[in-house]
Amino acid sequence: MAAENNKLVSVAAVVLTLPLTMAQLPERGTTVLGTAQRPGVGEAAEVMLAAARQGVSVVNMSCLGTGPNSTQARKVLREANIRTETVEVVGDIGMKIQMIEAAGYYASVLTAGVEVDISSRELSKVAMNPGDVVYISAGDLAHASYRTALANWFPTLPEQVKVVMAATPQISQIEPRHVSEVLPHVDVLTCNEHEARFLPGSVGYLSCGYVAEKLPESAWVVERIGSYGAKLIDAQRETMVPSISVKVADTLGVGSAHTGVLLAELVKGQEPTQALARANVAGALAAGKIGNDTCPTIEEIDRRISEVNIYR
Repeated sequence: MAAENNKLVSVAAVVLTLPLTMAQLPERGTTVLGTAQRPGVGEAAEVMLAAARQGVSVVNMSCLGTGPNSTQARKVLREANIRTETVEVVGDIGMKIQMIEAAGYYASVLTAGVEVDISSRELSKVAMNPGDVVYISAGDLAHASYRTALANWFPTLPEQVKVVMAATPQISQIEPRHVSEVLPHVDVLTCNEHEARFLPGSVGYLSCGYVAEKLPESAWVVERIGSYGAKLIDAQRETMVPSISVKVADTLGVGSAHTGVLLAELVKGQEPTQALARANVAGALAAGKIGNDTCPTIEEIDRRISEVNIYR
């Protein structure tokens, strides 16, 4: 097990979210009536909030600025006891507009701001210890400053620090060469079936061979398969870890909840299968709620696991 003072360090963008609900997404050149929901704080913030609910220490290394969006983000993170260690910069974080259909599915438009203006000098301010976990997002690799910061910082990390990368929906917009440059540093890769299609060299699906070829020797991959659960893939084998059945209310917060709980369990030193099992339950419970920040607490996950009795 990891030491109690191990932490999660998130080096992924935090943005403001503006959810818009509608009966169905508009076709090109058309207009639909919708309802604006209360703005929130999204992207990496949702992942960090999910991890913090599992009782681990979380540090935010996404840049926050001087504008109102950054002020709201800083408040949300501070209330969750998530520390921000980057210096305040002039400007503001970007925004993610989410168009959500009545059935719970969505499409998004993302604008960038100061959140990606990170430097290796800033990252080096955080003391990294064996057992710590670093979270990065493939979507942020679109920005040269982010790629440069990671390239300079990764070689300085202690060997026992795990780097976890989420493919995220933005990976379809990222040049494959930028992802390929990062993969040798990634210990755990997490994605869903759709995102897996855009990983460089995956030919539309993931396999033990892909893990052996693209990632470090001890690395493994999580591929979420909707309500069925998720595959755990390493260089030797592929294991299906089941989930639980829920009535889907909203898919917005599922990926963030799943990833956040997975990260938290790794910080705690849990084995991959056990970590993934809890993440599956968290994702399923999040799908039964409406909104972005829907990850259950550690107690809610424990209670549901006890009820279904499938991970004992």
